[in-house]
Amino acid sequence: MIKRSLLACTITALFPTIPLTAWAAPGDENANNNTELDTVVVTASRYEQTLDKAAPNVAVISRRTMDSAATHNLDDIMLYEPGVSVTTDNTRRGNGSINIRGIDGNRILMMVDGVRIPESYAGGGPNNTVSGRDLVETDTLKQVDIVKGPYSALYGSDALGGVVNMSTYSPSDFVDADKPVYFGVKQSYHSSDRSHGTTATIAGHTDMAEGLLMYTNRNGHEYKNRGSIDTLGGSRTKNNPQDTHSNNILAKGSIGNEQHRIELLWERFSRKNDTNVLNAMGSVARGPRVTNTSEYFARDRARRQRSEIGYRYTGQGTLQEAAVQLYHQKLNAEDDAVIGETTSMGNNIISRSTRYSDYGFNQTTKGVNTRTIWGLTTGGIEHRIVAGAEYKQSDTARPRDSLTINSDGTTSKIYAGSLYPNKTFPDSRRKTFSIYAQDSLIFNNGITLTPALRYEKETLNPQIDQAYLNAKPQELPQKFSDHAFTPSLRLSVPFNQNWTGFASYSRGFRTPPFDSATMSFSNNAYGYRIIPNHNLKSERSDSIELGMKYIHQRGNAQITAFHNRYRDFINNRLLRVDNSGPRPIQIFQYDNLDKVKTHGIEASGQLRLTENWRLNGGIAWMRGKDGNGGNLDTAYPLNGVVGLDYVQSKWGISSKLRWAKAQKRVSSDNVFQTPGYGVWDASAWYKPNKNIELGLNIYNIGNKKYWQHADMAGRARQGADIYTQPGRNVAASLRVAF
Repeated sequence: MIKRSLLACTITALFPTIPLTAWAAPGDENANNNTELDTVVVTASRYEQTLDKAAPNVAVISRRTMDSAATHNLDDIMLYEPGVSVTTDNTRRGNGSINIRGIDGNRILMMVDGVRIPESYAGGGPNNTVSGRDLVETDTLKQVDIVKGPYSALYGSDALGGVVNMSTYSPSDFVDADKPVYFGVKQSYHSSDRSHGTTATIAGHTDMAEGLLMYTNRNGHEYKNRGSIDTLGGSRTKNNPQDTHSNNILAKGSIGNEQHRIELLWERFSRKNDTNVLNAMGSVARGPRVTNTSEYFARDRARRQRSEIGYRYTGQGTLQEAAVQLYHQKLNAEDDAVIGETTSMGNNIISRSTRYSDYGFNQTTKGVNTRTIWGLTTGGIEHRIVAGAEYKQSDTARPRDSLTINSDGTTSKIYAGSLYPNKTFPDSRRKTFSIYAQDSLIFNNGITLTPALRYEKETLNPQIDQAYLNAKPQELPQKFSDHAFTPSLRLSVPFNQNWTGFASYSRGFRTPPFDSATMSFSNNAYGYRIIPNHNLKSERSDSIELGMKYIHQRGNAQITAFHNRYRDFINNRLLRVDNSGPRPIQIFQYDNLDKVKTHGIEASGQLRLTENWRLNGGIAWMRGKDGNGGNLDTAYPLNGVVGLDYVQSKWGISSKLRWAKAQKRVSSDNVFQTPGYGVWDASAWYKPNKNIELGLNIYNIGNKKYWQHADMAGRARQGADIYTQPGRNVAASLRVAF
């Protein structure tokens, strides 16, 4: 039962997290007079509709919102969106994946311009994502759409927990027939990681063609947390020293007329992180032996490259739009390290060595997407039909190599009992084919009924090679194949010109991912083994939502309640202990949990107090249970945002209060319980003329020591201070455009 405090918070904070500022898209001189309800959303229905027509589980983070938050990574984008967070490990790895309503990782479909972002690889334990999904430059983004909850009917098996689609700028956002040329430069600085970034933009337009070129360079260092212990080893709470560098190129072009258009895209994102991993150095005793790590230097790299070619037809008849898109995307990630160790017993040095590890995570995806949009009327009912087909092929690999050079000059390819090169899972090829259709039936009284159905078939083929056999798998993985029909049904009922009710049902589907479906790996030196599960089932979900929207000329509000049930949830568990050898070996296996359940309430809204003053905010509450009936660690505590904005034609100020209650519902007593917090942010912008914009942000004005729940979900109590968020920090930006 929901407590009175929750209801009170819902009433008092019933405002959205969307600030209204002058940081609009270039060329949008009247942006401050537009409302967020006029924002066009495509992700929710796969055709264009304004936000006021979308269901309450759809959120939009506009360019104005991103500029107001001075975003420079994925975590910043979600800063003011209650119920949505990003898992982060700032000690080395950085941002991992997005958590929506307690579901995270690859169960959330992340896309850029409708193309799936490469999957993450979480091989480093809870939240220690080896290869994350923060692979898109924020300065190139025009808008981010978020659909909360399962959405497999339109987007397939990756959308078990929700959809995030990042839309990059197009040439038409900068130029048109009246303004054929655009040039702009943006300079930004963030004190939280002492980073500075520069983005240059060039766009051009002619009667038949248009083009866009954007380049971004960023350089920074480690994030400043609130830890104070500056020592070596696991007791360290200050962040590790780090240098970061990233570059991004986005090139877009199109040629044609209003009906027929050829579209081209090329994008390349690269990031380099060099970390002195001080919290992994120092001495560790294992029985009478003491190992001292005197050097631990990590070299992490990520390179994502995407190319696309597409054709788009736009018509005025029954067939309103037809599009086909061919794409190729490649991710090469490296997590290398140089580790110097000395092992001694008493006063005697047993060994001294330097280990060079060369690990990678690679994923290449190519595919074709087709989509058609039809409009017709039958018997007084207006139909908006979307139908299409998709095919994609993904090749995934996790190569690992290691070379140990001993003090006497000898070398070894064996470390911790494992022979290198090896692989924790075999190279895999996943093929996916799907077809889908959706029909929005709009009745004369305004009621809209939208059924949708998708059929999807996936096949996963493991490819065994000698590197994988070097890992000494006890069993070889087998080919996996599955298919499913995933329906959804949405209902929108306008009660009057102000109130609209929403209800929806959707089914989710997700086949076992590349690692859990085929992982077979032994590490006898550390006493564990992972064996494949040939009977692993696909995950499935059922979701029900009820919501209301209120729209008025002075403001709007919305509230939604959700209940999700996940079946055959895949999780790694201890199967048994093998005592047949010289030492006990723990046997792990990925298995299906019976049920995982989540439910909650989300609310948001905004109120125009006067012509210049606006109040806005949002709130999210949920509960979650795992397959054993225990608390789901990734379920977030009650959290929200309340904001107050003052906007004029040339300047504005904004103030935000981010808050969360303490997380007391954890799976065991050993799990860290995130304390509650309230953090106050403020921002200001000034536009002296149409060519220059300046921005200033102050975060955590009260210098509060706090943790984000997503970073701590499932973590142990020990060493928590190293994951604290930055204290008081500032960001500044300058943009010049012609």
